[in-house]
Amino acid sequence: MNIQQYAKKDIALSQIETALALYFHNRDLFSVITLAGAAEEILGQLLQARDGDGGGVKSLWGILRPGKGKSAGRQESGWESDESIHVDLKQEATFLLCRAIDDYYRLCGTLSAAMTRFNEEARGAAKE
Repeated sequence: MNIQQYAKKDIALSQIETALALYFHNRDLFSVITLAGAAEEILGQLLQARDGDGGGVKSLWGILRPGKGKSAGRQESGWESDESIHVDLKQEATFLLCRAIDDYYRLCGTLSAAMTRFNEEARGAAKE
C-alpha cells in the first residue's frame, strides 16, 4: 500500500484545473460540472471550517435538479423526469466553475493561470 496525505485544497485545485482544461476544449461538460461541483463542495467545507460560512454551498444534484414542481420558472411537465434532465451544459459548467473559482480565491487568495484565463474569457464574455 502507498497511503499518502493530500491537502484538500490541493485536491480541489486539481479538480478545478482538470475541469478548466476540459472546458477550454469544449469537451465532456458533464465531467466539468461534476469536477467543479466536487471542488466547490470541498472548498465550501474548508471555508465553513475556517470562517463558519460555506458560501451557500449546495449539493451538485441540488443544482442540477433543484426539486419537483416549478423551479426557476420551469414547469415540471416535460422538463424533468426520473431518467433525464434538461440543462444548458455550457451555462451550468460556467456557473459551477465560477463558484468553485470564487471559493478557491476566498480560501487561498490566489488564482492559477487557467483560472485567470477563465475569468477573462468566460466571465468577460458574459458581461458583454
